[in-house]
Amino acid sequence: MTTRLITLFFLLAGALFADSYRPPNMDKELFKTDKLAIDKISRTALFSGLISVARDFDDKENEVDYELRSNALAIAGRLDPESETFKDTADDLETRGKTNAEDGATKSAISAKIYRGIRALLRKKGNSDNEKCAAYCIDIALRLDPDGKYESKLTTYRDKVGKADWKDMLKAPTSRSPWDRNEDNEFKERSETIPGGDAEKFAATQRVVYGLSVLTLSNGRQAGAASSLSATALRDKDTEGIEFHIDQKVGNMTGNSLEEIQKLMRVRHEEAGRIPSGYKVEITFEDKDQLLDGPSAGTAMSIILDSLFTGLELDDRFAITGAITADGKVTRIGGVAGKVRGATKKGCNLVGVPHENIKGVSDILVLGGIDPLINIQVFSFKTLDEALMVASKNKPEKVQSTIDDFNKVASIIKEKGISSLSDRKVISLLESVVEKMPHHQSAQILLSVAKKKEAKILSVGGSFHQINIKTSAMVEKVQMMTWSGKFNYTSSDRQDAKESLAELEEVAEKLDPRLKDYNEAMLSILKVYSNGRDEDEDDESFIKRLKKEWEELSAKRKKLMGDPEIVEELYG
Repeated sequence: MTTRLITLFFLLAGALFADSYRPPNMDKELFKTDKLAIDKISRTALFSGLISVARDFDDKENEVDYELRSNALAIAGRLDPESETFKDTADDLETRGKTNAEDGATKSAISAKIYRGIRALLRKKGNSDNEKCAAYCIDIALRLDPDGKYESKLTTYRDKVGKADWKDMLKAPTSRSPWDRNEDNEFKERSETIPGGDAEKFAATQRVVYGLSVLTLSNGRQAGAASSLSATALRDKDTEGIEFHIDQKVGNMTGNSLEEIQKLMRVRHEEAGRIPSGYKVEITFEDKDQLLDGPSAGTAMSIILDSLFTGLELDDRFAITGAITADGKVTRIGGVAGKVRGATKKGCNLVGVPHENIKGVSDILVLGGIDPLINIQVFSFKTLDEALMVASKNKPEKVQSTIDDFNKVASIIKEKGISSLSDRKVISLLESVVEKMPHHQSAQILLSVAKKKEAKILSVGGSFHQINIKTSAMVEKVQMMTWSGKFNYTSSDRQDAKESLAELEEVAEKLDPRLKDYNEAMLSILKVYSNGRDEDEDDESFIKRLKKEWEELSAKRKKLMGDPEIVEELYG
């Protein structure tokens, strides 16, 4: 449920993508705790409410993102830093990204506790530390329940005390992947500079495009989303040439992408005389306060930067994901199916993915049928130039006509149902679209359905993805127990494992057959975990049995990763 470092566009298969919990910076001074004037009962209620937010109190009905949880924990820890509840919650979140606590709280009850604490803080007139603390608590309460009972009063309070400043409040992310650690990754702002040219100015000063992301939830589930990123070119007398600057902290892979992009921009625009001098170009992501990393915003960044030089206007219905190389090739990324599904949330019905990911587009059909591919036109691209044709607001006639023809097909199917795919007119339209634009993947897939040649099983990447998202929370718990040698098991854990087991069994027939042994090893470890200890089994024996299952699972995964055919399909 809880989003892990929400945003952006960078899930490379198997790579850590800032989808981890970030502990609060407890050293930053927000207010002087010893100067707070609040009665004990109100302080305890406020602390309790904040801890419940940090625990993600109800992971079946509510969604509390990692940032909000960390922020709530930061304030709770300042109210009572010696509390064992605070220490346990902080330790659980930092080591596992989850807590075992089951406080049975509801959103309305938590909101009431925090509201009462805020009101108590603001009763003390003229106490600046009370007001600062209240500002942070108000922000947490509004983000927890923006349309709740106390919205109007909280907004009024915020107008009086000002907005909370969370800058530099979150520390570096804690690694969450059982198999992949990224401890050496450095998060910082990135800049690349190219020599100036003779052009008087940029052809455009600002461009925006949507990038596709997968939001990873704390229970391992994932939801697709689209977020905007922009490029703004501003005159800067202190800059020689052009400086491309990402104005937030990003990891090494994103930094490497920017390095490739600056080379690409020089190649494309230097000889054409389109490069001016004395500019700073700010690249800004919609959720700019988050850490992010990965290569798959590369094509999106390239599109907006390229259009500054050319003046190309961009279609606000278009969203894209894909890594980029210095010679303009759009290359493979991960999580394609989830990213495409998320495009509709921002009204994006034209979507671009790398050509190397077309099997991932077929995964959408395997998992969800034809409906997602009727509502979204998915194109695959090998090069930046191909992407720009679809990204353009004023598209080439060939591109626009294929989009129009596909819309006709979609209208017929929506009106008459899937059986209309056998209609000769529909097939003819689809064939026309595919002939004009072979990389129109939605048309290709619908045509395969019409001819009864559609994919029946998931791609290798899609199969791994399904296993991982349905089991990652359980795998992490097993890993922590086998690593620590400490028995840590609740009824909630057992229920979560049973749900993961049922979901994995449900999708098993759709997985690539080459992952059968790996999936069966995963099912086995889930069965052991969900059943718990045998009647005559002590904690140590159960952990040993669990460790044996874990080793078997790891061996199966290692074997798969040693298969050149599998690796080539994943990363080739």
